[in-house]
Amino acid sequence: MENIIPLNGRIAIVDDSVKQALPLMRVLAKNNIPYTYYQGNNFECLPESPENDIRILFLDLNLLEGRNQTPKDVRSILVPVLKRLLSPENYPYVLILWSRQEQEYTDTIKDIFDQDLKDRAPIVIKPYVKSEFFPDFAEEEDETKDEQIILDELKKILAELPAYSYLLQWENQVHNSADETIGDIFRDFHSCENWKENANCILEMLAKSYLEQSYENVTLETKTKASLLLLNDVLYDCLENGINNNLFGCTEELTHNISDKEADTIACKINHRLLLSNNIDDIKQPGCVFKYFSSKKYRAHFEEILKDSCNCSDEEKKNMIETMIPCEVVVTPACDYAQKKSKTNRLVQGFLIESKHVIGKKKKIKNIDNRTDAIYISPVFEHKNKHYVLVLNFRY
Repeated sequence: MENIIPLNGRIAIVDDSVKQALPLMRVLAKNNIPYTYYQGNNFECLPESPENDIRILFLDLNLLEGRNQTPKDVRSILVPVLKRLLSPENYPYVLILWSRQEQEYTDTIKDIFDQDLKDRAPIVIKPYVKSEFFPDFAEEEDETKDEQIILDELKKILAELPAYSYLLQWENQVHNSADETIGDIFRDFHSCENWKENANCILEMLAKSYLEQSYENVTLETKTKASLLLLNDVLYDCLENGINNNLFGCTEELTHNISDKEADTIACKINHRLLLSNNIDDIKQPGCVFKYFSSKKYRAHFEEILKDSCNCSDEEKKNMIETMIPCEVVVTPACDYAQKKSKTNRLVQGFLIESKHVIGKKKKIKNIDNRTDAIYISPVFEHKNKHYVLVLNFRY
């Protein structure tokens, strides 16, 4: 199994004492694992805005060392600290609590995430006594022993969450693939004397390859983006190869007890991300969907498209017409753009409709005539907190 500990700086350590965190920091540094240390009892050492990319958070529950703290004290100290460290978008992450005493304030921290910070709760909370990681708080440790204890404990925690460990390994693969991509392209042209000239030449070539004939007519910003977009193609090849050759250590099925209804909700949200994009930089790209806001005449035209696509009662057609969103989809072949053959866009007309009008029991299609190849019905996806399907009628 590849390393499941994040390699991209996504480990945060919060402690009031650098000395007590030092054994962990030494081990991570020795194993090339980036981290960020925060002095938890000093707000000037905390970020001005919350982080979005923490995957493992080590949190000392005794941020006021040498003072007896009540649960109320702990809450008043930790809530502001965690709000400065974690944003609601920081998900998922594992929280490792450590203190001098077993289970000290653990119930308090759980209550904090139930009441005060529910929108940024971890996927799991692991309480530890610091001595389980570090037998002493001395400056000189048994480095071999302590290193193995710390790394083994971290891997054990992450391995108990197989899906999470796979995601961390994927993030590590993205990190490694980006490094490999840059190395593959620039390595053979590395020189202290003329690196700048070589690099400029390479990026210019990448931009020209991506933009082709339009290179001379675009802005410098567009040229820069084009060179980086072409790097994405190389990155994807590296990432795909890395994943195929990675030993994920899969030892168990990823089973679940999700109900069919809950699974459908999950599928709609995932389909939203898989099927939709908010990128509107180039409206000519195939797959772009346009809402049709036009005159009553054209609204009537789309009503005819819906009626032509349906095999249901007039009453049901009326209900569907009231809730449909008329749209057009660009279906011009991508090769026409690449070969500069496209003079006008090819569009197919259809509509977005709430899935309840189209998907019946046992996920069977209803009300829409799906027996013909002229009708396309997309998977269900979420849009503005409702479930929709896209229906296209290729006769239009």
